[in-house]
Amino acid sequence: MQEKARVVVCLPSYNEEGNLPALIDDLAAAMPGALILVVDDGSADGTARVAKEAAAKHRVVLESHHGNKGLAAAVRTAFDTALGLVRDDGYVILMDADGTHRPEQMNDLLARAERGSRSGGRRTLFGGTRVAGVAWYRKVLSAGARFLTTVIFGNLVARDVSCGYRLYRAALIRRAKEAYGTRLIVSEGFSVNVELLVKLVRLGARVDQIPLNLRYDLKQGASKIRIVRTVMQYLKLFAHLAVTRPRRGVGADT
Repeated sequence: MQEKARVVVCLPSYNEEGNLPALIDDLAAAMPGALILVVDDGSADGTARVAKEAAAKHRVVLESHHGNKGLAAAVRTAFDTALGLVRDDGYVILMDADGTHRPEQMNDLLARAERGSRSGGRRTLFGGTRVAGVAWYRKVLSAGARFLTTVIFGNLVARDVSCGYRLYRAALIRRAKEAYGTRLIVSEGFSVNVELLVKLVRLGARVDQIPLNLRYDLKQGASKIRIVRTVMQYLKLFAHLAVTRPRRGVGADT
């Protein structure tokens, strides 16, 4: 039986054959004790193959979807799988598999989380971001998501509410699954990061953030985001969040 990890790094992946090998090498070098979980979301290229090859030299686990189900489904699978691999007092890191999120900053996230734990906090951590090479439409989408989320749900602390580079306490994810059940993640795509932020804050989670460098200039391949589809997903999510609350009696610090 595999020993549970203190940190599980989750990589939702779709057609990342070109980005994944170097990223896994960098992850293993930056945090040697971490377990790397690749969720292949029905890729049409060799994503699953390169993950299996990486498992021969690094601590890598592969989960595969039959068909492309979208980012939210990949995150759902990542959480469900990671909770069986991580220690009760451990952490789950979620990051993009395209190389835009840099592994060397994981230790900064972990160090901040450890300080929060010693002070009694239950935190989800991510960064106020500095970006390089990002397309203008992604900047507009990110700014729009932040504006609408703040107007509708109030100040959630996060500078970038849609950023997918986050560290979660494993205990917090378990509490969230208990509080929301199968409705913890109902998003259909990129709006999943806003959904998780709002739902965890409603559960009582404390949010902290550190500066992160997002390197879109290092990414290989075209962007997978579809603007009109993503905007519609956000609108659908906001309607869902307006009527959804955690189950009573379950809190992040209980």
